This record gives sequence, structure tokens and C-alpha cells, in this order.
Amino acid sequence: MPVFYHLITRQAVHERQVFDFSQGQANIQAKVFWGHGDQLPWDQLLKTPRLALTPTQTTQLRRDRDRQVHALRETVLELVRLRDHSDYPSRLACLFAARTYDHALAWRDLFEKNGRHVLQMVQVTTTGPTFAGDVSLLPRIDGAAVKDQLAQAQHYWDAPAAKEQLSEVLLGGRSVVTRVVRTF
Repeated sequence: MPVFYHLITRQAVHERQVFDFSQGQANIQAKVFWGHGDQLPWDQLLKTPRLALTPTQTTQLRRDRDRQVHALRETVLELVRLRDHSDYPSRLACLFAARTYDHALAWRDLFEKNGRHVLQMVQVTTTGPTFAGDVSLLPRIDGAAVKDQLAQAQHYWDAPAAKEQLSEVLLGGRSVVTRVVRTF
């Protein structure tokens, strides 16, 4: 059974812990993009005679916009996956992993640079489908037209990443932590 490496960012895990996406359960990414979270009270803001946002409201507005842009990208990716590659795991119901220890360390560096603290690196196995995606082929989030994003999503799913390339490995089904490799 192939072994993969997963980075833990929220709460420490233990050996034999199970991540089960076999029934299409939503992962954290899906919950963040489609969850309501802390959103600005738009109805109240729009009734304000002169729209003057506090620094906190401005920051929240940016977060809301970023979440919506990413949610659109994930929706486009899911539409193409369902249409053309339904046997691949969904990005919204999977565990994200790396193929190698070194790739996991590279992902950790990227996470830390973006303010996501990594608690652990764990080794996992899965009984479900897998897909190694080339992250450089993800649809752009720079305001590209939806038809362009659809074409980019098609290319992402049609061109799995080469083994030596840093990729995001989507693990569908049931994944089990076989070993805690490192604690940071």
C-alpha cells in the first residue's frame, strides 16, 4: 500500500487516527470556502449613508472576497471533475498529502510563509482513490473569465503531476495515520 505524507495544521493527531472521506464528507477546505464564518453585515453596511469602513471591516471584506474567489475556483474544478474524471477524489472531500518526505517539507515551508503553522507531519495510507495534481495548473484566481477557468480546470485534471514534481496528492476514501513522522 503506498505511503503518503500529510501536514497537520489545526489539532495534533495520533497513530491509527482515521480521516474518512468514503461517504463524501467535506474536508476543512470545503468548510472554509462554503462556511459562513465571520462575514460583514452587508444589509447594515449598505444602509449607511456614507460607507466608511473601519480597518477591521476592511480586513474582513478582503477575507470575504478571497474566500469567494477560491470558492468559485473550487466549484469550477469540481464541475470538471464530476463531468470528466468522476473516479478521481474530490478536492472538497479528500485529504491533501505529499508523495515524499521532502515534498512534505517543501509544503511545510510554503505553509509557514503564508502564516499557516504546521504542528505535525504524519505518514498515511489510504484505501481510496488518489490523484497527484500539478498545483501550477490550478485555475487562476485573478478574475479570469469562467470559460478560461473551465479550460484551466480541464488541464489540471487531464495532466497529473510527474512523480518528481512537487504536487498536491488528493487522497479519497479512508486514510489512516500510520506514523507521526515529526512534531514541529
